[in-house]
Amino acid sequence: MNEERVQIIGNDMIIDSSLWHACAGRLVHVPPVNSTVSYFPQGHFEHAGMENADDAIATASRIPWRIQCRVTSVELKMDSRTEEVYTKIHLNPIVINNNNSTDDDKDYALSESLNLFGRSQFLTKVLTQSDANNGGGFSVPKKLAETIFPPLNYKITKPGIENLPSQDILARDYRGNIWKFRHVYRGNPLRHLLTTGWSKFVTAKQVVSGDTIVFGRDDNGDVYVGIRRVRRARWQGRIRAESVLEAARLAAIGRGFEVRYYPSSTTTEFCVVDSVVNAMKRKMVNEFGAGTRIKMAFETLNSTGVEPVGWHKGSIESVEDVDPNHWPGSLWRRLKN
Repeated sequence: MNEERVQIIGNDMIIDSSLWHACAGRLVHVPPVNSTVSYFPQGHFEHAGMENADDAIATASRIPWRIQCRVTSVELKMDSRTEEVYTKIHLNPIVINNNNSTDDDKDYALSESLNLFGRSQFLTKVLTQSDANNGGGFSVPKKLAETIFPPLNYKITKPGIENLPSQDILARDYRGNIWKFRHVYRGNPLRHLLTTGWSKFVTAKQVVSGDTIVFGRDDNGDVYVGIRRVRRARWQGRIRAESVLEAARLAAIGRGFEVRYYPSSTTTEFCVVDSVVNAMKRKMVNEFGAGTRIKMAFETLNSTGVEPVGWHKGSIESVEDVDPNHWPGSLWRRLKN
């Protein structure tokens, strides 16, 4: 992995977009610089776990549910202590005529997302209890081993376990550390394993069952490794309530502000490309209603090394404000199913 793709600033690291998205997940969308987005203070409060806090409720009555902004900068970052990714986005509120088309933003965002993975290949696996046991090894999915790792020599010329197909894998993490793993192909049935070096990695990274291991290979053929932490219900303590309240206050008076978004939270993105919001608003007026059939994308993480996108299917139960007293007319979580 090219070391220029990782820049350490203070306690955190700014990393290359393809590496960042490998650990964030396929369905995480970051608005590109110069795009127009809708900022949802209601979602920002929820992301910080403070939607029911007294100061948040008091602030809500003075802030619009949607504030349109221009993205002026985006930093894709990783906590150098936990290696959990987050993004820092700087926004400037703007006044937009919603009758004007913003399809250019949608096209730009789509083209950016399609190009994110062109420079690197990566595959993942959710760690099992056996994988996360620091006394064991890692069972490597066949597709991951054959796509990311250098090819093994499967021609065995002599009997004996020492002559089974094997090689050393050197993988760089996002701190620049090199990890040496022994990759072997053995067992009955035959399978790919990481043995020597894996236990040391598990202990150092403090991985647990449910975390996702990310292996990637860049254009130079270098292998890198990262961790996508198991999802938490809240990131309480990671985002200070004062910073969220200040961001909402600045947005409401038309001044630039900054937000942080942690993809590993179970909460939804609260800075959404404006054309997507406008399209959803039209659908809520013209198409969506009680009984309407819908489907929603979700990321399926399994032990095959493949990371497909699946779909939840269901029907809309109702279309209504989630908090009509404090956020009347808000689109945030307006669909119930």
